[in-house]
Amino acid sequence: MKIKSRLDYHSVIKYALFFLTVVVFNNLEKNVMPYSTAIVVSSIFNGLNPILSSLLFLLSFVIYNQMGLLLFGAVSCLIFTVIFYIYKKLNITPKYEIILLGAVSMVVFVLIGDTLRVISTESRIICAVLTTLLTFISHVFIKAVTQKGLKFKLGYDEFFSIGIICVLFGLGISNSFSPYVWKGVTIVLIMMTAYLYKKGFCTLVSAILGISLSIYYGNVSYVSVFLIMGIVAESLIPLSRYVSGIAVICSEYLLESIFGIYGGYLLADFISTLSGVLIFFFIPTKVLKSLKDQLYLFREKQLARISINRNRLMLSNRLYELSGVFTEMSDAFNAFKKCALTEDKAKTVMENQIVESVCKQCPGYSKCNNSSKNNTAGVKKMIDLGFAKGKLSLIDLPREISETCVHPNNILYGTNKLLADYRSYLINNLNVENGRNLIAKEAQGVSEILRGLALESGALLKYQSRLERILSDNLYKEGFAVSELLIYGEEKRITVSIILTMKEFDVEKICRIISKTVQADMELTDKANISKDKCYLSFKRSAVFDAVFGISQTRKDGSTKSGDTHSVTRLMGDRFLVALSDGMGSGETANNISSVSLSLIESFYKAGMESSLILDTVNKLMAINAEDTFTALDVSVIDLKNCTVDFIKYGAPYGFIIGESGIRIVEGNTLPLGILEELKPTVCSTQLNDGDIVLLITDGISDAFGSSGDLIEFLRGLPAKNPQTLADDVLKKALSVSGGKKADDMSALAVRIFKKKKTQNVA
Repeated sequence: MKIKSRLDYHSVIKYALFFLTVVVFNNLEKNVMPYSTAIVVSSIFNGLNPILSSLLFLLSFVIYNQMGLLLFGAVSCLIFTVIFYIYKKLNITPKYEIILLGAVSMVVFVLIGDTLRVISTESRIICAVLTTLLTFISHVFIKAVTQKGLKFKLGYDEFFSIGIICVLFGLGISNSFSPYVWKGVTIVLIMMTAYLYKKGFCTLVSAILGISLSIYYGNVSYVSVFLIMGIVAESLIPLSRYVSGIAVICSEYLLESIFGIYGGYLLADFISTLSGVLIFFFIPTKVLKSLKDQLYLFREKQLARISINRNRLMLSNRLYELSGVFTEMSDAFNAFKKCALTEDKAKTVMENQIVESVCKQCPGYSKCNNSSKNNTAGVKKMIDLGFAKGKLSLIDLPREISETCVHPNNILYGTNKLLADYRSYLINNLNVENGRNLIAKEAQGVSEILRGLALESGALLKYQSRLERILSDNLYKEGFAVSELLIYGEEKRITVSIILTMKEFDVEKICRIISKTVQADMELTDKANISKDKCYLSFKRSAVFDAVFGISQTRKDGSTKSGDTHSVTRLMGDRFLVALSDGMGSGETANNISSVSLSLIESFYKAGMESSLILDTVNKLMAINAEDTFTALDVSVIDLKNCTVDFIKYGAPYGFIIGESGIRIVEGNTLPLGILEELKPTVCSTQLNDGDIVLLITDGISDAFGSSGDLIEFLRGLPAKNPQTLADDVLKKALSVSGGKKADDMSALAVRIFKKKKTQNVA
């Protein structure tokens, strides 16, 4: 390792701490002894510069005016430096053999000793043995600090080594400076540990830190005093760090006053404790919170979170690839369109076929051909007329054929047959083309769905570690044992997942705590038992509004089954689809038509397709049916988060929005589904208010009332609070107006939108 020409602040702090540790370790006893050799050898072989470290090691003896230890120090440093560069030259990573190196240097101390001070052989041997043991401990300690950086889970040997080094460091501080200095430092460490770490850890740290003063004073009671101060600090720190600090000062004073542990409470005891507490008070809260967040991040399990995001990215990529496949399929179907036979070409082909199959087979063809230069003119006129009328009769024969042809019936029959074949060809070609277009559009729709899913799943989840810690504490305070907790997403998409280690618990209370903590109304969306004593709960942000529904129906007189069907379906993103489908006519056939079309629409909406694509697809499927199947459709898609509604009407009668501000009419003027292949629905969007009711009716009810004005006049007189009551009243009134006769199936569907009560008043 080369000495940097310009040391950064980190290096300055690092070597300053190293020098302080070496100085205090030399003074573990009342007389200076080279226990710091263990720190030096461990530090050199764990990254510190051997030359600079050696100079600081020798300087530590000069500070204590122990010049007699310089010879031992110089020989030891020479050994360390030579071995270090040998290891470096051979590119060997030092391991626990450095303990032997520490033992060798201490053999030098046993042999040389202090050249200016008499130290007994027994004392030198004891120092050598303890320093060799301390070399192992310091090596483990420095390795844990430098390599793990206290960011990873420590082993028992590392915990043990850190504890021993802290006790000896405190003893050295007490001997080198004053026990009151170490006491003040200890108070700061106790308060910070109570603030930064989980419950239980502070008491352990307090007991360990108290050992130093117990050894110094020869009074084990200091351990109990520091342990009690740690318990007090840890218990009150959630309430306030200032209250906790004051309580620590008071607890020490009361212990001495009641039990006389110190044998006298001196002003120096009070000042040292007060100084430590004040230092902790002056540390900015922002700094402490930042440290706490970092330590929390070090402790939390990141692998599961990273795995979730990586799996989401992998799924997103696969969905994009699948989306591309369906896009290519759509492009292929659109590109490979079959070119249909044009009308002019069809006429030419038909003319040639008439001449070849009819005229040339006639015995008088040669005479007819020689007598007129325009012998095919009559055939052309017949074909043109046939294209215009669709089918020909004898009165449609042109003069060129009726006056000259001896077999006009044969020409007429052949022409009609060719016209019928051409019509069949056009129908088949149109059906194939419609099928191809239908498949192309569906492939494009699937592609868009997959692309949307890819975008949604590709967005990385943002985790909120600090909010997790706060929520965990809040749940713990209310008596809920949470073993795991995960918060991800932001704002409207926030999700809270927890695992409770409890058999019985109040879900509503948990929901209130979560809502208050995350500052949003939350609701339970998933629950599962993991084991006998563990339960999984998932909460998501609830919609601002909710809806209740009411449906009232009756079938046509003499009909066995109503042709009206309805649907109330929950969609993704807190949306509801409500629909009325009126199959033309009544009975089993009308019911099947209505049910099938509504079922298709439900499935497409659940899949996430766009409304325009859904309705166009259903319309084409019904239009290419061999039978005359069509249905009036009234669809409303209600967004419970934004309180908006989209009305989509295909041949459906007017609908209504009933609210405190009055009654609004929603009209539709398009034909029913399945009549025309290209048909655009009546679409409109509007904002709803709290308490509004959306009323949809079929033409059986609208025809009974006769006009929208009569129905509006009736609705004005209703309280319009309960949607089921409203639907029943509308049907009853329609039957009353029609004299009890049911000329058609009748249906009324009412939906009331209302604002949900908050689970918790959030600021």
